[in-house]
Amino acid sequence: MKRKIKKIKPVKAILAFTIIIAGLTNCTERWEEMNTDPNRLTNIPDAYLFTSAVRGAFNDGMGDFHMNFGGQYGHVYIASNWVREVDKYNGYGTQDYPEMVFSGVYNSSIRNAVEVLKLTSEGEEYENKWHNVQAQLIAIISFSKLTDMFGDIPYSQGGMAKYGIEQPKYDRQEDIYADMVERLKNCIDVLEEPEAEKQIYPSDIDPIYKGDLNKWIRFANSYRLHLAMRARFADPGKYEPIIAECLSLPLIENNDQNPTLETSDSKSDLYNPWYWTWNASQEGVYNLVWSEKFINTLIETNDPRLFFYASRNVDGEYKGMPNGLTDKAFSSFNKKTASIPSGEFFAKTQPIYMITAAQIWLYKAELALFNIGSSGGDANLMYQTAIRLAMEQWNINPDSIDTYISVEEEASLYGDRENMFRQISTQMWIASVPNAFESWCTIRRTGYPEIPQRTDPLFSQGVTNGYMPTRVSYPVTKERTINGENVDEAIGRIPGGQDRIDARVWWDARDIHGAQEQ
Repeated sequence: MKRKIKKIKPVKAILAFTIIIAGLTNCTERWEEMNTDPNRLTNIPDAYLFTSAVRGAFNDGMGDFHMNFGGQYGHVYIASNWVREVDKYNGYGTQDYPEMVFSGVYNSSIRNAVEVLKLTSEGEEYENKWHNVQAQLIAIISFSKLTDMFGDIPYSQGGMAKYGIEQPKYDRQEDIYADMVERLKNCIDVLEEPEAEKQIYPSDIDPIYKGDLNKWIRFANSYRLHLAMRARFADPGKYEPIIAECLSLPLIENNDQNPTLETSDSKSDLYNPWYWTWNASQEGVYNLVWSEKFINTLIETNDPRLFFYASRNVDGEYKGMPNGLTDKAFSSFNKKTASIPSGEFFAKTQPIYMITAAQIWLYKAELALFNIGSSGGDANLMYQTAIRLAMEQWNINPDSIDTYISVEEEASLYGDRENMFRQISTQMWIASVPNAFESWCTIRRTGYPEIPQRTDPLFSQGVTNGYMPTRVSYPVTKERTINGENVDEAIGRIPGGQDRIDARVWWDARDIHGAQEQ
């Protein structure tokens, strides 16, 4: 017997279909609601970005800043075989290492800091002028390293790709410096407001000072002094009054006030990043050895930091490798006969420093020597204070420090003013390690320690006729493809209109041969 199928009227059919669809829609919406994390962030708060920006300012481009370029041009290190063209004064060879550091810094610390500036500015979601000025300081640190490496860079429009500026103009380094020191002055004024102590980033967000306002003020003023000292030979009329302002305010005076990024041996991403270089050497890969210039300077002056910085070579000696060997000479040199950084110096838990009390006291000694900024005081006492702090920073034996300062000739200023300036500058060169980019900047700014022209056939003269490079050339791949017109404009401002590595950046203005007349 056949079943009789009951026909459904059109109106009832439509109603039934509507109910079914509504039910499915409600089920879908409920499913999405049930499977959506109520704690998920729809946007990233400024605090998380700030922490990332700070860590980036300490770590971004470290290998290129301090090992490949600064370390080799500054005759502190000799890096991996594959960056030999840098050490040979040929630029960067077939790999666009400038692009790596350029993009790395802009896309990390600068991008994060710029986003914090946006989020914390007036009228924005996380408005807070104290957070804003802390982010400004971090951004300035990263911008200053890039301009010290290349010269003119994107600054006023730098890190703004998210906001539609994908072809930023290149600002003149002179203008960048003027803006940075002015911004830092404004930052200090805001941090000195009575409300600041309760408004700055708290300890769980601030990885360097754990919310200590006094140390942030000292940091901002010390970095402002650092920039003003960098520029003082280029424009003394502008920067000597700024130096005087800095000296009138609190500065970093002891190692407890150093901006320091703590490390850890609990997770590999929190290790001291220098550790990986040391670890590779234990596996027979000598990616980094000490320069002959650096090791010999420590040996000749009986510097007790030698035993902390370096390991003995296979022959039980402290020995550096000459910078700039030709390919033939390099192939004959056994890297195992050169000292590498010690396991203690590059330990997993060794903290990372940005600028230190020792460097600030060396600046003070220089200013007292040249009688700048009404600094007054005993230049030699400041110089010895700096040496002591530099050694205590690495826990050098106190008796060894006392013996060095009381006995060693180089531990006291002597001779004419130019020789004393050589001593102060050389100590800055040493105290800056492992941040050898700062050591190279010291040589460019002061002329000391002297790096002579390479004339011996054992050494490569590169594209500079054997003279130490004074800047890094611009990236040639991504940046030139995207922003070539602005890159070309910046190159056009370099004397001779060529992207040369022996062209001086703006602040590299001291004529060492006429220095005694200053």
